[in-house]
Amino acid sequence: MNSYKDMLLHRLHKTITEKNLIEKDSIRLLSYDITIEPEIVQIEKKNSILCTIYFYVKAPLFDNVFFESSSSIASDEYRAIALSSDNFVYCALQGILDFLSGIHHHEIETYILDNKKIFTVCESPMIGLGNIEDKEDFYHEYVGFDEDNGYSSFLWNAIKKEVPFILSNNRVSFIKTYGAKMPDGEIMAECSINNINNKVLENCVQNEIIKWDNDGEFFSIKQFFFILQSDTTYVKYPYSREEIEYFVIEYVLEFEKFEGDYEKFIDSINNIIADNNIREEIINFVPEICAQNAFREVIFNDIVHVNIGKKSYKILKTQFTSYKYIEDALIDGFSNNIFNKDTFNDLVHISSSYNTIYETIQNKPNIDMKDIFVTCTFNFTDMYQFI
Repeated sequence: MNSYKDMLLHRLHKTITEKNLIEKDSIRLLSYDITIEPEIVQIEKKNSILCTIYFYVKAPLFDNVFFESSSSIASDEYRAIALSSDNFVYCALQGILDFLSGIHHHEIETYILDNKKIFTVCESPMIGLGNIEDKEDFYHEYVGFDEDNGYSSFLWNAIKKEVPFILSNNRVSFIKTYGAKMPDGEIMAECSINNINNKVLENCVQNEIIKWDNDGEFFSIKQFFFILQSDTTYVKYPYSREEIEYFVIEYVLEFEKFEGDYEKFIDSINNIIADNNIREEIINFVPEICAQNAFREVIFNDIVHVNIGKKSYKILKTQFTSYKYIEDALIDGFSNNIFNKDTFNDLVHISSSYNTIYETIQNKPNIDMKDIFVTCTFNFTDMYQFI
């Protein structure tokens, strides 16, 4: 075993208070059936040692693998590895353990395409890094730690108005918030939901961090939020990633057969993909995903217009459970030459995004691609049911 990896696994084994075992290259927590798979991706030796570790956490309750990247700088390899490991254990992992123990601090009630959804939110402990001498005073002034309840709502208060509008039908969702202020006053923010960056949340965190008076010193703060959908509103998505990949392959291969006769293609695909819901999602999403990958300089709105029969809505693309699965299946299919290369352009040409971009260029011939803003529209029939 790599000596650094061995060092990391033993550090995790020692600092995790729950009973755990080292199993090959991972840590297994016995009480929760959690598996932690750490990967050291960087040990860079300069004046100091820079260490970056990826942590992948799997648990039966999770829809997706939880991912966290933890970096640190120290005087030697052991201290750098220990610091990156400890930051993960005392922040992200402690939040996971609290969450799986049934602890929650907030409740959310929202709607996705007229479907009521109820969630509870568990905050992780917060960690801060930096050179400020009076860190405790800094925390109490800006973070407002709640000693009675054992958590802080500083970052939650920054993002809570937006969270109901970005949640999907997942049983469990993870939100990561990170903010930092540099000695020169520059602001950094990194926020994600289910491992996908979210600019809306990043803007919320930036607006809070800009208020900090860090007296010319570097300071950062990080916290996670673990969100559980209530049994009363959760509906398990009926298809796995692999099944959706199969449907996407069938869709594209069938599309290739009809050489531009779209109406006959649609009639045919109705017989191949029997489930109306996933079929309508694939028909809507595939061309637009291809267009977004074709025009990388164009700005595509994360929010989409959704028409279901005569009703209209606005939601995030990522709120559709299948969207990311369909995107991944397309990328894999074209990368591995499962589909003909010309098919990509053919799919782009039937997207509404292509029409928007084409019309914009016709009306403004000198416009830069980076100045074009596209909002997709997805049209579903009355038979469509969001899950």
